[in-house]
Amino acid sequence: MISCLIDVGSSFIKYSIYDTRADRLLQSDKLPFPAPLIADGTRFRVSRREIADAVLLILRQAEQSDCDRVFFSVQMHGFLVCSPEGEWSEYISWRDTGGNLAQNRFGRVDFDSFGTSLKANLPLAKLSPRQKGCFFTLGSYLSFLLTGNNVTHITDACPSGLFYADSGLPNPFAEDLQLPRVTGQVVPVGQYQGMTVFCPVGDHQVSFLGSGAQQDAYLVNIGTATQLSCTAPAGLAAGGEKRPYLQPGLRLYTVSGLVGGDILYRQPEKVTLLLEQLQDALQKLPAKKKILFGGGGAAAVFPALQAVLSEDYICEYIERNIGAEGLKMLAQQAVPKLGIMLSEIAFSNFSVIAQNCGLDFMIIDSEHGAFDYTTLASLITPANLLGFDTVVRIGDASRANVTKLADMGVHGFLLPMTNTAEDIRRVVEYAKYAPIGKRGISTTRAHTGYNPPPLAEYMPAANARMKIYAQLETAAGVDNAPDILDVPGVDGVFIGPNDLACDLNAIGNKQLICECITRVANTAHAAGKPFGIITADKVLLDHAKKQGVAMVSIGSELNLLINGMKALKQQNS
Repeated sequence: MISCLIDVGSSFIKYSIYDTRADRLLQSDKLPFPAPLIADGTRFRVSRREIADAVLLILRQAEQSDCDRVFFSVQMHGFLVCSPEGEWSEYISWRDTGGNLAQNRFGRVDFDSFGTSLKANLPLAKLSPRQKGCFFTLGSYLSFLLTGNNVTHITDACPSGLFYADSGLPNPFAEDLQLPRVTGQVVPVGQYQGMTVFCPVGDHQVSFLGSGAQQDAYLVNIGTATQLSCTAPAGLAAGGEKRPYLQPGLRLYTVSGLVGGDILYRQPEKVTLLLEQLQDALQKLPAKKKILFGGGGAAAVFPALQAVLSEDYICEYIERNIGAEGLKMLAQQAVPKLGIMLSEIAFSNFSVIAQNCGLDFMIIDSEHGAFDYTTLASLITPANLLGFDTVVRIGDASRANVTKLADMGVHGFLLPMTNTAEDIRRVVEYAKYAPIGKRGISTTRAHTGYNPPPLAEYMPAANARMKIYAQLETAAGVDNAPDILDVPGVDGVFIGPNDLACDLNAIGNKQLICECITRVANTAHAAGKPFGIITADKVLLDHAKKQGVAMVSIGSELNLLINGMKALKQQNS
């Protein structure tokens, strides 16, 4: 599995060809980011065509290297607009500071809920109140350029000021704009020249991931500009911007706009100013023990910064390219997740064995399986303590059933025979807290480990963790997949090929089922949501993998038991 990793920075577009399975870089290089068409101290505009040409040039090299996947990280706060008449703006960079900061435009807005702050380079502050047309972040523009789908990750979307950081849903200020679809997972958004293109993510979040910083450390990322960041639970009262992160329930608390590497290169004495800014910024963020220094400008100034800050913090310099490391980690994480169905045998340590064997999730079949609530609790609790993802396929979508299972600590629900958006909307309502759903609040339960944190912190994290999937296994389900995936709170779909073939009167017709897989895959990619499949059929699996399947459930514990006994008999006969 060969991946092309592209980091679209404001000075360079860095790229690598990466063998994901062997964890080996095959090639690395960079191109200069296009020079601005306008840079007058306030405006900073770059040719969108030159950006596109540079990316397409890299992808031509990726084709020659037999890449099958593409991952992007992108500079944030920049944007483009295409008018209703089809006229495109140039790329308006994050360096453009022409935003209107008049408070009466926004009233008493809690920008923390948007994951950003009101500042001169905020896209929301640059758009006219009744702006019309189609809005693109730099990331969603690249998605659109390559796949035709205007989709991006929540880490790239929220710096526009147009989306809520908890849900990725549009906020009220965007009512006249056509906005990108936003995903909270790093999923495919479509195909380009046979390569699966994954949704772009914010460069700050990718760099933090690649730095290896845990929750006890800050990252000082010294690039064109400098940011101080750390992760902490959502809802924490702290300063800085509360940006979405790549792990559910966490935010990247950030103080940005500090003296950057371009200024430090020309004026090394400005390191004194950076030190003052860092000391002030550290007081705004949650307390940590360690500071990691990374980015292209870190090496030159680390000794001076360490000399002062080491009195209070453990200071470490990261020599490796943290952006590239973060993209490598995303590529490794984006390998299709492999799971299994637990169908009839109530073995409470099944999740322990599954995890130790390298599986990623299990689906407990409460549709056909004869499991009562006590049995389900005995299966869910060990998996929850392990952090092993457990989805329950429910035969009963009532409030009472969904609530009981959610409070046991299950990580997700799969609704079989989902034919319409209304079918799955009820599950979202019962399984997710406000503002997405109407889940009842009872937190001294297994789902919090009987140790509930503050509700403001817990509810967004619980919503992010709880995944709601529709199982599409009828012609109606496939036809209505766009509406089903459009329901807020629906996190993806699984294809059920056996019942689908029966409904289509196509038992044995794998070609027709493959066509349905392609339709569902294209719909899921356009929605920025993952799709999975429940099958052990190699033809269908291979086709689903080519379409960018994210989750594969192969067989059940009964299949393993029956096949193992048959093999045992055959080997000893």
